[in-house]
Amino acid sequence: MFITQQPLAFGDTVIPAGTYTLWTLPNEDGTAKLIVNKQTGQWGVGPGSYDEKQDLARIDLKKDALTAPVDQFTMVVGKNAAGGGILKLSWENTEYSAPFTVAK
Repeated sequence: MFITQQPLAFGDTVIPAGTYTLWTLPNEDGTAKLIVNKQTGQWGVGPGSYDEKQDLARIDLKKDALTAPVDQFTMVVGKNAAGGGILKLSWENTEYSAPFTVAK
């Protein structure tokens, strides 16, 4: 579950204040998208756990290799040196990230 009290801008995509579920969509070429879905309360990946019609946005994620492996999937929201924040998703030897700012 992802809750924001302010609208957030991921590039040109604005996510209004609210409660969402985050999903990732990996591609065969190693890239991935962050899916912001309006449906909440799902658990796992079975029938009824994901409804594509409830997608608010799909955001490109940047892929980087980690210098040390991460054993447990980790999500972190931190400060971005360029301003605003950055959402980081890390697991094993890979980190995906998406910078954001508070939308006006």
